[in-house]
Amino acid sequence: MLGLRSPQQIYKSDMSAAVQPGKAALLAASLASAAILASVFTAQYGFDLWPCSLCYMQRVPHFFVAVFGALSLMPAIDGRTRRVILFHLVGLFMLSAALGGYHAGVEAKWWPGPDTCTGIRAVGSMTDVLSGLTKAGQPGCDEVAFAFMGISLAGYNLIGSVVLAAGSLYAALRRDWWA
Repeated sequence: MLGLRSPQQIYKSDMSAAVQPGKAALLAASLASAAILASVFTAQYGFDLWPCSLCYMQRVPHFFVAVFGALSLMPAIDGRTRRVILFHLVGLFMLSAALGGYHAGVEAKWWPGPDTCTGIRAVGSMTDVLSGLTKAGQPGCDEVAFAFMGISLAGYNLIGSVVLAAGSLYAALRRDWWA
């Protein structure tokens, strides 16, 4: 029945524990991703650090973690289904880590970035040149917009996503938390 519980099961469930560890892990994952998104939007709109296309791609997994992590806390979802959702969130964190690692490598000039983000673009006509002059510039993926202690935002996304994936995987593997 898709992992949904009936209202009778919800009310009969053990509510003696103030905080259930499985729910706490999902809440932590969801809040961490929401905090990451809040910080990048603050950097973008508050400090005028405009993202490149790879930066935008790194936001997508965190959006899904924040949304699905929050939705999985609904009372109608049982523990087994929550655990499966947390395993999926681990995959999303690893996707974010992979994107962050790729972007950090592009910034360090270890490998080329996508054509839409770096490199010289072919110009077809003078009209293309003139239309390009009126558009706001987007930073290249190979340019570090901000670095703290020698680590760019893409590097911090890599580190943070790996830590969140490891913590979420640990929580998902704990069978006693999902009973």
